[in-house]
Amino acid sequence: MTTPVANKNPDDASCERQLIELNAALETLIQIFPNVLPEVFREILLRFDGESRLEVAVDQLVKYEHLWVQGRWRPQIESIGTRDTVDATKLSKKDSFRRNSYKVAVKAALLQEFKSLSKSAIKAVLAEQNHSYTSARPILQGIASRNWRHSINKFFSRWSRRTDDEAEKHPFIRWTTSSTNGTRIPTLRKSGDDELDHELDQFILTPLYARCKAQQEARDWDVALRTNQDEARNADAFFECECCFSETTFEQITICSSSSTHILCFRCVLRAASEALYGQSWRRSLHHDQGLLRCIAPAAGNDSCEGCISQDATQRAIIQSSGGSQIWLRFQARLAEEALARARVPLLRCPSCSYAEVTDLYLLPGTLRHHLKTDRPFRTLSFLALTLGIFPLLSVYLLLSSFVFEFGTTPTPAAVIRQSLSHLTQSSQFPTRFQCRAPTCSTLTCTACFKPWRDPHTCCDSAAVELRTTVEAARTETLKRTCPKCGLSFIKDSGCNKLTCVCGYTMCYVCRQGLGPEEGGEGYSHFCQHFRYAGVGRCGECEKCDLYKDENEDEVVKAAGLEAERRWRKKQAFEKRPQGIAEEGGEEEEEEEDNANVGITGEGENWSVQGLVDWLVRNILTTSVRSEGSQLGESL
Repeated sequence: MTTPVANKNPDDASCERQLIELNAALETLIQIFPNVLPEVFREILLRFDGESRLEVAVDQLVKYEHLWVQGRWRPQIESIGTRDTVDATKLSKKDSFRRNSYKVAVKAALLQEFKSLSKSAIKAVLAEQNHSYTSARPILQGIASRNWRHSINKFFSRWSRRTDDEAEKHPFIRWTTSSTNGTRIPTLRKSGDDELDHELDQFILTPLYARCKAQQEARDWDVALRTNQDEARNADAFFECECCFSETTFEQITICSSSSTHILCFRCVLRAASEALYGQSWRRSLHHDQGLLRCIAPAAGNDSCEGCISQDATQRAIIQSSGGSQIWLRFQARLAEEALARARVPLLRCPSCSYAEVTDLYLLPGTLRHHLKTDRPFRTLSFLALTLGIFPLLSVYLLLSSFVFEFGTTPTPAAVIRQSLSHLTQSSQFPTRFQCRAPTCSTLTCTACFKPWRDPHTCCDSAAVELRTTVEAARTETLKRTCPKCGLSFIKDSGCNKLTCVCGYTMCYVCRQGLGPEEGGEGYSHFCQHFRYAGVGRCGECEKCDLYKDENEDEVVKAAGLEAERRWRKKQAFEKRPQGIAEEGGEEEEEEEDNANVGITGEGENWSVQGLVDWLVRNILTTSVRSEGSQLGESL
């Protein structure tokens, strides 16, 4: 066994070359074994040296896979609806081998930030997280929150004016006062490593600067509104809104397109748009042919005005409210979704967002044929009988939904069947790997099962298997400990909490503090020495760790499993999210449920009416395309 190569001096050219070779070998192993976590490959590569390191690692994994992996498998699903790639064969930055200068800088930064924690505990967490600053910092924050110093500081902070934001109190954040308007501006203090500076700028400084900028813009906007109102009041230049009859300045009004030219304030326009988007007035509040908001001012004879509000005025009214950018994007997406539905063109949709593409496949009339599956006749007849029994109920449900919900997008039974046949054609004639081109999504999806794509991809995986694998991975990650000296990961099955690695390093399993001579030689004195009957309960005389009792281990594992299950169900759209109504000056609520996806829920995914019909059609019918030659022969 040799010393890990990543611990050598990074300034040496040979060390940099070996580091590149290690990462290249790591990426190759990820491509060969995509279902195994990268930490397993790092352990194997550090155990062996020489030019044949990669070949030896592959041989060890093929022969002794269960001994090396020990349950450390990748979850079956990846994040959906984000810009993170779901391709498991790509080596991410946080999984690669790190330079020694980055490790030293991260360790120094965390020691400066978490002064209440021991040096060995920080080293142990860094070893578990591959010395990644962004991954280790949340774990150390959780450990520090259970410290008695944190409890005392939190108790006294109730009467102090200090902020509770961790980013504002970060040791690498410096606050400077602007000479123009006196505002406080956050700046970043250099850490000594460019890679760590980039992480601090991306995850600490940029969000903090964006929040300060948004707060300053909100204050400037309030000052501008008050100044404008004072000037209009002095000049007697107010206009009366013909909807709420309040006095408004010229900059906050708009007129409709009718001959009456009703004057409306932006507050009424915002309320009308929010009610149409999040309420039940989408059909009557919009002119669907023009895609414009209808005028809400009363007309003569108690009739509604036939005019519309321009798109520019609607955008200005929505954007200037709190959270208006997200509301406007949702408003535009809803209009685009309805326009695509009215166009009746064959579309290939992204299941994670509203993005859709017009299919490039053009089939001549009469070339596409749908016929019953004959490979398994009994299965086909069973699903056909099930469809004949369920379809009348679904038809009644869709017809009632079109009257109960006033959204204007509830599909008809014929439209649901046409969409299912279109999905069947797409899954049989198009490549199954589809990438969304929306800049805010970029998700890879399988067009056959409409689930996130990951290599190797298997359609229609069991939901129970996916959930079990995800929960097991989260529980294993919670119980896992990593030796900061040699990088070996392990899980304690039994025995005391004083752990000794094969390299000789000793540590506490509960708080991860080192107990060897190089860490002060505390040994067994690190643990509680007071007598308690059968070790029941916590010691009332000291705050030391227990020797044999794992501190809340069952609760921690259970909480980790529940959190992983909650995330899994959220990613699979298993949880039903409430519909929120965006009020004036408030943030946007949770996303609205799609009307076509409400009603029927199944195991592992959100079974909408459309999804249920797709499932039945896939098990009954198959698609074939006749060639031009066969079609010509039949015509002759």
